[in-house]
Amino acid sequence: MKEAYQPIEIHIENPINLFEEHRLEISKAIVNGIEFGMRSRKQKIDFAKVVVKDVIVITLSIKKKEFLGLLDEHLKILIEYEEYEMCALITKLKQKLNKSNEKVTKKNRVLD
Repeated sequence: MKEAYQPIEIHIENPINLFEEHRLEISKAIVNGIEFGMRSRKQKIDFAKVVVKDVIVITLSIKKKEFLGLLDEHLKILIEYEEYEMCALITKLKQKLNKSNEKVTKKNRVLD
C-alpha cells in the first residue's frame, strides 16, 4: 500500500530563484502530486509548501486540467536529470490521462 501523499516542504530565504534552485525537487513533487490527484480523483492538488524565512508559507497547487501539459513539461526536466523511474511513471500517467480523455470524448460524441 502506498504511503499517504504529502506535499514537499521547501525552506528558503528568498523565493526569487525557487524554481531554478529546486528544479528537480519541484518536478518530482509535481509528478507525484499528479499521480495522487489521478488516483484520488482530485480536481486540485497542493504539491509544495514554500516556507520563506520561516514565516511566510506559500502553497503551490495544480489543477486537473493542467496535468497533461505539466507531465510533458516535467518529462523533459526529469530526462535531463536522468530520473528514468520518474520518466516511466510520467509515461504511465500520460497513457491513463489520454485513455480517460478518449472515454470522455466518446461519451460527448454519443450525446451530440
